[in-house]
Amino acid sequence: MATTSVAAASEPDDGASGVRAAAHEIRAALADIQKTPGSFPAVSALIVHGDATPLRFVQGVARAGHPGTVDRGSRFYIASQTKSFIALLAAHLDETGVLPLDTSLAEIWPRLVLPAPADPAKITMADLLSHQERLKTDTLNFLTAYVRAVPASDYPAMLARYTEAREEGFRYANIGDLIYGAALETRTGRDWKDWLRQEVLRPLRLEQVHSRSSQAPTHRMVWNHRWDGSAWIAYPPKPDELMHAAGGLLASTDDMATWMRANLRRHSPTGTPSARGFERAQRPIAQAKLSDGEFVCDGYSLGWYSCVYKDERVLMHPGSYTGVVSATVLLPARDAGFSLVVNSDSAIEGLALELMKAFIGLSTDKGGESERLRKAVADYPSRLARVVSARRESVQKARADGIWGDWAWMPSQAETRRYLGVFRSERLGSLEVVQGAHGLEVRLGEMRLNLTPASPGLFGAGKSPLDAPEVFRYADDVDSLHWNDDRFVRVR
Repeated sequence: MATTSVAAASEPDDGASGVRAAAHEIRAALADIQKTPGSFPAVSALIVHGDATPLRFVQGVARAGHPGTVDRGSRFYIASQTKSFIALLAAHLDETGVLPLDTSLAEIWPRLVLPAPADPAKITMADLLSHQERLKTDTLNFLTAYVRAVPASDYPAMLARYTEAREEGFRYANIGDLIYGAALETRTGRDWKDWLRQEVLRPLRLEQVHSRSSQAPTHRMVWNHRWDGSAWIAYPPKPDELMHAAGGLLASTDDMATWMRANLRRHSPTGTPSARGFERAQRPIAQAKLSDGEFVCDGYSLGWYSCVYKDERVLMHPGSYTGVVSATVLLPARDAGFSLVVNSDSAIEGLALELMKAFIGLSTDKGGESERLRKAVADYPSRLARVVSARRESVQKARADGIWGDWAWMPSQAETRRYLGVFRSERLGSLEVVQGAHGLEVRLGEMRLNLTPASPGLFGAGKSPLDAPEVFRYADDVDSLHWNDDRFVRVR
């Protein structure tokens, strides 16, 4: 059953009719789109305006094919919107002297060595959070997003070995927030999750925002989904191990309303964080270049994009992960905000952008937005069909590569027994190959891969049928294996 509200009671007069129009049209658009097979099992769409909530549209199922509908208390994964929460925490800890934003990496790890020309003495906490740290890494991003938590004590060695220097300026990535979280724990002995709970979530009375999945009620958890063209593939909520400082929060619709109001007003009911902390977290300090020609994001703070659409300045942050897309946009001129979370990735990012434009344009009485939104709804089925087709063609093309032969090898369980075991890579850690219900399976921390036999010693590795197979090849003596660019050596 849907939880739906489109109300006007106690709204401020300024811009009320425009915000109401945005609420009405966005609700109708999402309701229409959800009727398309493969769109999304569930959605949380929310508009706040002053003390009012003109739109609270929460509809669908938490996990496709299972009982249990979502409601305003369901916990959706908000992905990289976590960075906006970390921004407020960092501004607060700067103001209170716990971890000043001008603290350098060299002050945290005096013996840290980085690839030249990156200099630990010149990279500050503010640089990290505003994505100006001049570093890039595939290893930390991959491990923390899909495999395991990286202990703060491991960061100096990981940064020294598995980062590269990059050009100056803004480059959006997870690395800055990841390093900030490790630096905070190194400096204080407490991890970012505890600090966030104590200094941001509790003071703002956000009791339905969680940095640990294990703390959320199981019956409230929303699964993520991908559409294969005929059925949903469901992905369970992220485990605690993968909830990191760049993408590690679950939130309810009600608490996202509270969060938006606090940021719009720069006010906490308890006085913590302070108005100064909110201002510092939101103030642009980096020059961003994110634009589709209409929605132009030209600045980034400690955790918010500063953007302009039709001459209206907004704060915005998106989020995405396997099977989920989210975004929040704040319109201070109208004391209004829009938050969206959809538990699928079915051509949703483009749709989210159109919805944000409609929210801003309709709320500020700009012309052409109703027509734009109707077109987005009408175009959605064909856009989804193109996404599904592109995914299918990508898999088919990869499977047709000559390296696989004809996928004719169909070994018995006895024949595959020699491939079982535990292997280790210096970069990625321990990997286990086990016998699963439908063949060999790989366990790399929290990541699970299915192995499809191609020829003796060669398997195609993938998380799901939607993923192109990756080369997973054993040595002739099966004492080692290669997966992509990593070599794993048997330890047992």
